Parts: sequence; C-alpha cells; structure tokens
Amino acid sequence: MGIQNYNSKNISAHRESVSKIFSNVLATKLILILIFTIFVVLLGSFIYPDKAFVRLILGLSVIMSLQSFYIYLRSHFSAIGKFKIETYLSALDKLLMIFILGYIIYISDTINIQNFILGQIGAYLLAILLAFILLSRFFKIKLAFSLSKSKHLLKQSAPFALVVLLMTLYTRMDGVMLERLLNDNASAAGKYATAFRLMDAANVIGYLFAVLLLPMFANMLSKKEDINPLIKNATGLLFSITSIISVASWCYADEIMHLIYIDIDAQNIESFRLLMMGFWAMSMSYIFGSLITASGQLKTFNLIFIIGIAMNWILNLWLIPGEFAIGAAKATVVTQFFVFLAQVFLAFAKFKISFGMRFWLSAIGLLGIYFAISFLLYHYLPIYWGLKLMAFIILTTFVSFLAGFFRLSLR
Repeated sequence: MGIQNYNSKNISAHRESVSKIFSNVLATKLILILIFTIFVVLLGSFIYPDKAFVRLILGLSVIMSLQSFYIYLRSHFSAIGKFKIETYLSALDKLLMIFILGYIIYISDTINIQNFILGQIGAYLLAILLAFILLSRFFKIKLAFSLSKSKHLLKQSAPFALVVLLMTLYTRMDGVMLERLLNDNASAAGKYATAFRLMDAANVIGYLFAVLLLPMFANMLSKKEDINPLIKNATGLLFSITSIISVASWCYADEIMHLIYIDIDAQNIESFRLLMMGFWAMSMSYIFGSLITASGQLKTFNLIFIIGIAMNWILNLWLIPGEFAIGAAKATVVTQFFVFLAQVFLAFAKFKISFGMRFWLSAIGLLGIYFAISFLLYHYLPIYWGLKLMAFIILTTFVSFLAGFFRLSLR
C-alpha cells in the first residue's frame, strides 16, 4: 500500500516523532498483512480448489507478508540515519536463508518446495526478531491502533502505492504477454524468464541505493539543504557499477547463460544481452525516482509510469509475434530508457539539478573505456573467460576510481 516509501519520507522529515509514527503505522501494517493473506488464499483456493495448491499459496503469502514487514522495519534505520545497520540487515535475511536451506540440503541430500518455503519463513522470522531488538535500542516500541489515523495513513500513502503498482505493471507484463500472445506452451515466456530473473537479481543494486537515498533526500529537502552534491556522487557511483555489469553481461552473455542453464539458444542469450541494457536504465532510475518520491510530488511521476505501461503494451503487441522473447526484451529496453530519461528530465526541471558538462563527458568517456577494455580482453587475452571477466571488473573499477566516479562516501 505504499506505506514503506511514505514511512521513510515521513520519518526522515520528522525524526523526533519516530516512536509515535511507528506505533500508529505498525498496527495498520499488521492488519493489512492479515487482510492480504486471507484474500490471496481465498482467491487461490477459488481458482485452484486443490489442498496442495492452497498450502503452497498460503506459504508464499506468508513469505511475501514477512518480506514486506521486514522491509518496513528496515526502513526505520535508514530513516533515522543508521545506514550501516540498514546495509547489514539488507543482507541478513538472505544469509539466514542460505544457511537454513544449506543445512536442510546437507542433512537430507535433497530439498522440496515445502522445505524451501519453510526455510524462507524461518529466515524472515529470525531477521524480523533481530530488527525489532535493534529498533528498541533507538526508540520505544508499542502498538497503538486508531481507525482515524489508519484512514489518514492509507490516504497519505495512496500515491506511493500507485507508484509501486504502476512500476510493477510496466516491468512485469512482458512475461504474461509472451504467454498469452504465443501458442507455444509458454516456451518463449520460459526463455525470457531465464534472462529476466538475472536482470531482476542485478536490479537489487539499484533498489539498495533507493532504500538509502530516499530518507537522505527526504531529510535534506525538509531542511532545504543542497541536494546537488549527494545526487551527483550517487549518480557517478551507480553509473560505474551498473555500466560495468551491463558491459560485462553484453560481452559475456553466451558464457554466463551456458554456465547457469543447460538448454540455451539464441533467444535466451540475446534476451539476456538486451535486458541487461534495460537493467542499466532501470537501476539509474532509482536515484531520480527516489528524489521525486522524497519530495512527495507524485502526479507527474505516476503519469510517466502510465505512459511507460502503454508504450510497453503496444511494443509487446508489435514485437512479440515476430521476435518472441527477443521482441519482449526490446520492448523492455525501450520502455526502461524512456522512463529513465523522463525521470531525469522531471528531476532536473523541479530541483534545479546541475552536474556540469565535465561530468557528462567523463561518463561517456568512461563508458567507452569499459567497452574498449572488455573488447581487448575478450578477443586478445588467451585465458579462461572467467579470468577475463575478473580482470575486466578489476581494471574498470580501478579506472572508475581514477575518474572520480567511485567514492568511499556519498556525502
């Protein structure tokens, strides 16, 4: 319901009231989680009246609810300026899941979907418990429910909820359209999914930037501080990271896909190449999207997403019948770059951001150097491709430091 982003913005601007805000939001969040779980299970049991499926959908609903609740708890640390704790907690649930599932596989030599779900639930419960303990060190935790305050919260968070909904639609509709437009037993959708899940995993980098930047921007805007240094440094740092990943994925797409999957063809590989270009635009959008979200000026922001959805739908209708998974990937790239450029234009217009011509020329030059290094290593270094990739990452990271794009602090 957009509560997380609204909560981060609200607490960052009113840190002295964090205990009161937490108490009011917590009760509403728990009620919404209960409603969500009941609704999904009832709807799932209506569509597929099978006990095994109902148990599965219940487990997945619990995972989604715990994940949402954990992200909500984590948002308080960044909102009150405890960014190191937020960074550690962002990895904690994944590490716990790896250890729990790894232990299950170790003692039983196998794993099934039920144990996989239980392992994730256990990881989230442990992570949530630790987050509660840490939060109690910074402010008083209590539960307070007020119907009027809950109504006010949902009303205030509604524009943020719309942002999340529209972003989900324009980034997730490709796979659904592939399955619906093609009569191929979801073969193209499966090929697209092999590439999309890797792009989605890489996109966590941009998301983590957003988690940290949203409360920073909200706090600075409330104090009317200059945001130019922060957004310029964050853009330079994320530009380097995403560009290195995108260029490496483009050059080593064949090797990466064959390393991970068994049955691979040109549709998988080309889809991956294209989607990792879209990853660049999607991740960079998080910086300017976080700024716009922190300002609370969401009408034009949501309009950009609506146009993006329409564009993505039309492009998919046009490209999928002839190019299958590659067509869907092309539609995604075009849509992601449109949304990114629109957000940049909106942010620069509203907040009078100025990077200077030197920054843009350095960024273009740095991108050219990345491609040159990758090309030379790929074609002229006669060693295993994995070592070439490691050499590429080391060299491009070093070049990024020399160019001033990698910094130890965003401030």
